[in-house]
Amino acid sequence: MTEEVSINEVNKHYLDKVMTLSEERDVEATEDIFDARGMKLVAKGARISRDLQERLILHKLQKPLESSIAVANGVNSEIVVNAARQLMDTLAPVGVMQKATANKGPSPLDVMKQAKFGNSMSLMLTITERGGETALSHSVMVSLVSVCLAKKMGLGENVQSTVALSGLLHDIGELYIEPEYLDSKRRLRPHEWRHVVVHPRIGEMLINELENFPPSVAQAVSEHHERFDGGGYPRRLSGKNISIAGQILSVAEMISGVLMRQDRPLERAELALKIIPGEHAHELVSAVSSVLRLCGEEQQAAVQDSTQHQMVYDRVQMLSGCIDAALQHCQTLADTPALKSRAGKDSLAKGIQQIFAVKRAFNSTGLEICKNENIEEFLAHDKEIQFEVAVAGREIQWRLHDIARNLALHCATLDAEEAQILQPLIDLLDGAG
Repeated sequence: MTEEVSINEVNKHYLDKVMTLSEERDVEATEDIFDARGMKLVAKGARISRDLQERLILHKLQKPLESSIAVANGVNSEIVVNAARQLMDTLAPVGVMQKATANKGPSPLDVMKQAKFGNSMSLMLTITERGGETALSHSVMVSLVSVCLAKKMGLGENVQSTVALSGLLHDIGELYIEPEYLDSKRRLRPHEWRHVVVHPRIGEMLINELENFPPSVAQAVSEHHERFDGGGYPRRLSGKNISIAGQILSVAEMISGVLMRQDRPLERAELALKIIPGEHAHELVSAVSSVLRLCGEEQQAAVQDSTQHQMVYDRVQMLSGCIDAALQHCQTLADTPALKSRAGKDSLAKGIQQIFAVKRAFNSTGLEICKNENIEEFLAHDKEIQFEVAVAGREIQWRLHDIARNLALHCATLDAEEAQILQPLIDLLDGAG
């Protein structure tokens, strides 16, 4: 199902990022680095440079490379807190969220300030920082939102500290993945997701091996893409099998990207959380809604949405056809004995369950009504309805892609014949835009 990474072998993708960083910053060996046979490869204090890349990649090391190198003036808790302050100053909902949850015990910023990490994590966050102007901001945002939600739910300081650290480090596993699969300009095909879904487990492994954090930190990192209804990855956990810190991280990761948008982020965030009932725990969704309402009371007038109405209308028609065709295809598969293994039948049953959930969301958000209108009738609606349809349509589209991804991952565990039987359904769902 996934590509595994071993901490005992130098990862070429991570090493290449280290070498690129070394061209801008001083990266040094904090101890002698030996290969598995005891031969010294790098002396303590030596600068890490491109000249060493081949030597390090060709040898199995006695200790993980990550534990033996450090970057000068790397990301630390002070830099993290300053980045959080900048987010609060530039994004009104984030500032209000922090202020609304800072009245009991340490403020969210104080909790983040106490989040200490060692050389290896500092190096990874420094690499993240130079990965683009929003890369570190996203990690800081997830950390800040997670702490705010933990405080809103009345959870103790241990949980707050856990989500502060795990939110900050939740995506470090991506540093070990082939960069082409992380290109935001490229939409992955379902079968390509196997390269990406491993990153929560890589992050978990790195934290367990390289830091002395409480086990809850690594666990939450491993769970940040899980969903309460079992529709997430990498382990397809559900319900209370996901730690409370993992549940918080999952929600914070989902809404953080939305809150960084300029066009009505509050409405988008709330709809994203509620569109599929049961996708997240009710208590957590209620806490988020409560905080978002506080934000809405103080936020300045929302930026007007500039949706292209014809595109939105066409998307609704396309999604309706895709959902109906997918359900019809599922019924055909269910009526034939094509899938013989228990795993194959379970994969289909889970897919049907998820498609029906999307169908219910399609109807409950009003898209079903718009489907039966012509373009002139659709344009006659006020701008508020058109905006809601646009956001709901995009969320439905993403959920169909998620189902295609999950089915493709399940197919990796089936024999070739059964995987081939499910492939047309995967293609149909992935074709939703």
